[in-house]
Amino acid sequence: MLRTIVEQTIGRMAASEGSGVEALTVSLNSLHSLRSVVTQFLQTIADGPKYENDQDGEGDLQEVAVKAMGDIRNKLRELETQVAGLTSSTIPVNLGNTGLLSLDPSPDKLPQYYQLLDCYTYMEKVHSYSATLHSVLSANNLKRSSVSLSAKRRRPIQLNHNVPHQQVDILIQGINQMFQDMNLTLSRPFGNNAVVQVVLGRVLKAVVTFKGILIEWVVVRAHNEPLLDEEGKVDLYTPSQYKVFQKVTDNANAAMLNFCSPGFSDLSVRSFFTWLHSFVSLFTDVCKKCSYHLHNHMPPTWREFRTLDPFHEECKP
Repeated sequence: MLRTIVEQTIGRMAASEGSGVEALTVSLNSLHSLRSVVTQFLQTIADGPKYENDQDGEGDLQEVAVKAMGDIRNKLRELETQVAGLTSSTIPVNLGNTGLLSLDPSPDKLPQYYQLLDCYTYMEKVHSYSATLHSVLSANNLKRSSVSLSAKRRRPIQLNHNVPHQQVDILIQGINQMFQDMNLTLSRPFGNNAVVQVVLGRVLKAVVTFKGILIEWVVVRAHNEPLLDEEGKVDLYTPSQYKVFQKVTDNANAAMLNFCSPGFSDLSVRSFFTWLHSFVSLFTDVCKKCSYHLHNHMPPTWREFRTLDPFHEECKP
């Protein structure tokens, strides 16, 4: 009951104006006096009654309790009378059933009520600022046509993951005609997406998986390693058993990501296969930096994206 009165006092504190400030001060003083009496009574119950001249004996604890309860009853009645005279809030905060959290006797749950009040106030400010901002922006009608950009220069949105088969076939056929020593074989073993088997001279083989017209995955193997599994299907994921071509596979996937450009998908695919063709001299090129064929028993497995210069992994820029 005491907690209820305290909550009511705090709730009405903000609504008190003018002469109500004096009544609020008196109510708070009465509340403080009530708390002092209750604290003294509980201390007496815990320590036992004290007697003058340190007399021995148990004393009449019941008489002390009755007297203390009478004082508490009087203080409480006085506080209720003063609280009833306070001015009620004209705009109460309606939190629904969450307002019952203030009556929870658990001390660790009581702060949730005040946190909800702060959250409610914050959200009210957000709504107010949003309404003001909306009115300001709606009055300033900017149109995209005011930007000096010709509509003819705007590129249409391309869905590169869903393109006609003919577009991919024509692209791969054109790349196949660019290089005489690199053979590309296109198939669709898993549906709409193309899989290209690459044979580069007598140096390496590769499997390039497409998603629409974009390259999705690359696996590079040695020339003496098969591209098909035991069932005669294209093996998309088994890595090479040689460390040289495992490193070339990692670099090929890095190059695939570097050349990827959804706005210029044809150019990105041609650029990747041009970069892959530079490995035709994998075992004969010398490193551009150290001028050696081998470094840590490895040939230059890195090709610079623009110049296609060969580098060892430790020497690449």
